[in-house]
Amino acid sequence: MTDGNPVGGARKPSFLVFSDDWGEHPSSCQHLFLRIAKNFPVVWVNTVGMRSPKLTVADARKAWRKAAKMVSGSSQSNGGQSDVTVLQPPMLPYAGLRIVRDLNRRSVVRAVRGALHRLGMPSPTVVTTVPNAADVVGSIRCARIVYYCVDDFAHWPGMDSERVRNMEERLISQADLFIATSQKLLERLRATGKRSYLLEHGVDVDFFATEAEVEHHAVAAIPKPRVGYIGLIDERLDQDLLIEVASRMADVSFVLAGPVVTDVNRLRRLNNVFFTGAIPYRELPSLIKGLKTLLLPYVCNTLSESISPLKLKEYLATGKPVVSTPLLEVSAMRPHVLIGGSPDQIAEALDVGIAAADSKPQRDFLLKHDWSIKAQQFVGMCMSGR
Repeated sequence: MTDGNPVGGARKPSFLVFSDDWGEHPSSCQHLFLRIAKNFPVVWVNTVGMRSPKLTVADARKAWRKAAKMVSGSSQSNGGQSDVTVLQPPMLPYAGLRIVRDLNRRSVVRAVRGALHRLGMPSPTVVTTVPNAADVVGSIRCARIVYYCVDDFAHWPGMDSERVRNMEERLISQADLFIATSQKLLERLRATGKRSYLLEHGVDVDFFATEAEVEHHAVAAIPKPRVGYIGLIDERLDQDLLIEVASRMADVSFVLAGPVVTDVNRLRRLNNVFFTGAIPYRELPSLIKGLKTLLLPYVCNTLSESISPLKLKEYLATGKPVVSTPLLEVSAMRPHVLIGGSPDQIAEALDVGIAAADSKPQRDFLLKHDWSIKAQQFVGMCMSGR
């Protein structure tokens, strides 16, 4: 429930965030609040996933990590000068069951209320990137509720689309304003008549422009030339396209760096396709040093219409040639990206990228998208209309 006093009188604004697990991977929300927390108190709530877990090794490992965090309860995360209080309330998966959702809601509300009281944050601005926060946010006293919409989760593979859409509709009805990361998401939210803003993803230009001294050990033994994709390897990747292109370009090594959460057996059969597993964020410059061209081979479908790939500006900041399928949000970057919609076009673009020399990133263009600037804009949007 929102409080009549939007920022708690003369108190310094504070934030309560419901999102992916802090430190698990560098999401846009984490990039923003790592910087916002330098100036404002932040409590971050690790949420339970909306997809019911399966009997797979990946899900078992994730469940183990989640359970370990639940045992610890809360912690203080120090990132440079940023202090974020991280909560991991006990929660159960299989939130499609009403009794489970009710138990989770009670657990989260109890943990959040206790943390806010302890930290002297009586009326924070609530920010959520996940629709299932709809079960909780109405039970917490707050200044306002902000839905930071980063994806169309109802179309994500493995999701119960109807249940996720229902949760999102309830969240939209509770939210005071929306911040979207793509034009497609913005248009859908703006149709509600509530305040809606577009905030495109940012980039840490200096980090990705860093020239590593040596290539990462994960690619050192892989034959050159190498082209690479960095990120989650899931159903968004166009495996048919990759198989066709890799089969045609037998003298090129295709490096896929990231956690694998889908069946990639067909790709593994190709001698020139290599999987490195997840690479720690801080080691990405050395991985990128070993790649000649960076690839964004997403399927073009209903889900990708709303995708604003976080890695796109990160790719551009490296100065390496970038090749992508014609995603809606990528098309706006056409002067900076080689785009192809067919195997022939992708193969041709990769040939161009491999033959090209590395260039310096276009800093004037990218610095306008620095995460520090995005964080200031985000706070301004959250506080608008106060």
